[in-house]
Amino acid sequence: MIRQTLNLLNKALKTNQPIYLSFVDPDDIVMLAAFIKKHQLPKEIISAKEKVESYLDTIRFYKNVWNEESYNHQQNSGRLYCPLIELDSPIKTDTATTTINEILDNLCGGEDINPIIEVIGELIDNVWSHGKSLGYIVAQVHRPHIMFAVADTGMGFKKVLDDANVEGINNDLDAINWCIKEGHTSKGKDDDEWVQRLPFDSLDNPYPDNVIVKADEDNHHEGLGLFKLVDLVQKTDGNLSILSGNGLKLISNINPFESELEENWQGVVIYCKLNMNNLHKLKNNADQSDIDAIIKELLG
Repeated sequence: MIRQTLNLLNKALKTNQPIYLSFVDPDDIVMLAAFIKKHQLPKEIISAKEKVESYLDTIRFYKNVWNEESYNHQQNSGRLYCPLIELDSPIKTDTATTTINEILDNLCGGEDINPIIEVIGELIDNVWSHGKSLGYIVAQVHRPHIMFAVADTGMGFKKVLDDANVEGINNDLDAINWCIKEGHTSKGKDDDEWVQRLPFDSLDNPYPDNVIVKADEDNHHEGLGLFKLVDLVQKTDGNLSILSGNGLKLISNINPFESELEENWQGVVIYCKLNMNNLHKLKNNADQSDIDAIIKELLG
């Protein structure tokens, strides 16, 4: 869907013809919101079926994009969906994280959801800190799945890595693949508010020696959102799509792929679909990791 939405958006910008929406997923919603706000497009750029229009109103799409009042009551917010939230301040990022945590609590019925909460919170932080422009998030539940998407119109992965003088980044797919590897981070300036920070009592530093890390009791932002998200998706048989520039990558245990597109997205789009019935696989993987660690310690 990301590829088709990108094509529709660029076509609408070039021709000034409205986009007809008969169905929307979370990735469509955040891409529409970020793109329309960035280019200051009028409401007439969208034409939608009545049910889709009502849904967009419920999740506060028109409120966030064109500052129109929402007429539908949000009775299921925090239970079946997280409304569209513009990530333009720390308060908004906290609101988004809290709302999605409520959804996960309701959806998982007492299961340990801390690994997912940590990953999603980190991802939302990264959109806020890296976007430097317009960033949005939305989430939707279709039991047993939760789908969430974030999009920003900031610099994009390649520009960030180029500015950080990271070697070997020749195109947008290179940048995506670099960013999803464990321990990779473009942040390293000592005066950067979002320099890597670990809990003050942390014994495990996952970063290479050339990455600046500060001990901090308050800001535990670790910059590992994408690697952890990929790990979570693979362990629970989920799906993850990442778009930056003209690079599109689908991470899945079934039919993964990557492609260079004709159209370009300035910034980053991330769309994730998780099956909550597979949470037990996280625990099984964690148990095996503990066993492997003990064996390694015993064998020296």
